[in-house]
Amino acid sequence: MAALSKTASIGVLILSAGAAQADVTAEQVWQDWQEGALRLGGTEIETGAEDRSDGTLTITDLVLTMHGEEGALVARLPRIVFAETGDGTVEVSMSDSYPINITGTDEEGVESAIDLSVRQTGLALTVSGSPEAMRYDYTATRYALTLDAITEDGEAVPAEAMLALNALNGSYLSQTEAGGLRRTSYDIAAETLEIALEGEDDADGGAFSIDASVAEIAIDGALSLPEGMEEAEALPEGFSLAFDYATGPALVEFDGEGPQGRAAGTARTASSDVNLALDPSRASYASSTKGLALMLTDGPLPFPIEASIAEYGFALDAPLAAGETAQDLSARVTLDSLTLSDQIWGLFDPSAILPRDPATLIVELSGTARLPQDLTDPETAEAMGEEAAMSEAAPEIESLSLDRLVLRLAGAEILGDGGFSFDNTDFETFAGFPRPEGKIDLKIAGLNGLIENLSKLGVIPAEQLMGPRMMLGLFTTPVGRDELTSTIEINGEGHVIANDQRIK
Repeated sequence: MAALSKTASIGVLILSAGAAQADVTAEQVWQDWQEGALRLGGTEIETGAEDRSDGTLTITDLVLTMHGEEGALVARLPRIVFAETGDGTVEVSMSDSYPINITGTDEEGVESAIDLSVRQTGLALTVSGSPEAMRYDYTATRYALTLDAITEDGEAVPAEAMLALNALNGSYLSQTEAGGLRRTSYDIAAETLEIALEGEDDADGGAFSIDASVAEIAIDGALSLPEGMEEAEALPEGFSLAFDYATGPALVEFDGEGPQGRAAGTARTASSDVNLALDPSRASYASSTKGLALMLTDGPLPFPIEASIAEYGFALDAPLAAGETAQDLSARVTLDSLTLSDQIWGLFDPSAILPRDPATLIVELSGTARLPQDLTDPETAEAMGEEAAMSEAAPEIESLSLDRLVLRLAGAEILGDGGFSFDNTDFETFAGFPRPEGKIDLKIAGLNGLIENLSKLGVIPAEQLMGPRMMLGLFTTPVGRDELTSTIEINGEGHVIANDQRIK
């Protein structure tokens, strides 16, 4: 992964490199390109020749080397031309292809080498703005990264890989403000993304292949890096990161064979998106994928396996910085309309006793918490590993609300909402846990029917049905045919009350 991350950085750097109304020259763009490379850290730049004439700068035999703890990455560009257009902009052209070599040694001492090729078709790159804030606009018919060879301790590893973006366009803007704060923003769009992987394992005779295509790629991002970021142990003031990623329809086809047998199938999605934001005070993440359809045509079972989900996702928004007052937080888990094929249902319910309605789980939470210490501070991480110091460093939850609960499964449904406040000075009423106060309201439908069906399946023996029904009678109130309500309350004295009956 580290090698791929470095390769991606090189790709962005070569496509771009760092709007205003001033002009830029070929020399200034080349200087910005070099400074951008050096900011990646552990980087060396060598050139065979630099020829200047009539507003054109030609760089030949450029070698870009990035050193890391476990190895190095070397990119070799035969030719780069920076040409002034006369209107204050610079057009950059380069070789249609160039190699990248990655070498390293793992923890077990195995030396590996990866040879890659970048192939770009129809690349057009224009630089505008000012020397302090250069904007790079680019388009390409196709931008592809291909695996040429992999070796481990000198032995060739049988593998093929390719990643390509088609009908690519985007922009990149980077500028340094007073105080050394460097702001970078970028956007990338592509009609399609293609991924192809093939490999073999000589040890067990296994092999695999993956082919994927993703349509309507859109990526936007912004990054602010304060001066001295490399030496900072925690997130420094001024740092921020924002990243948005969205796609349209996607298809993944896979096929593999090994000692356990063969597996082959497809995965489709209608759309997906990811949003990430991070700064010293907060972190937030949200993802959602819609229209997922899975099909396993070959596998451990003698029939195809099919499943679909209307939407699944996860979200979290939480504070990172210490504060005297409570700060907002929220979380969400979504698994909407999970559907399994009849063949899967038949494995555990061959007589179709259970309703085969789609299953859903949606949980949405919000609340407030006080942070005694910054969560990004290394001392906080050390305290979390020491029981004695954990109580001083751990966040204090002051309130937590169940904004939405939806659970649907096999004909039963539970809907709920409510909330609690927490007394962080009382850890005795509920041993080791701050005393809560509040209530949750639940609406339940079809639960008695589900219990009956589970008994018919043999999951709950008939002679044991009385127990679950007595529990339902204690915690719920009937309001209709197989419809129940329940209110679970914890009062200020620490009493737990279910439907006006104290149970603790």
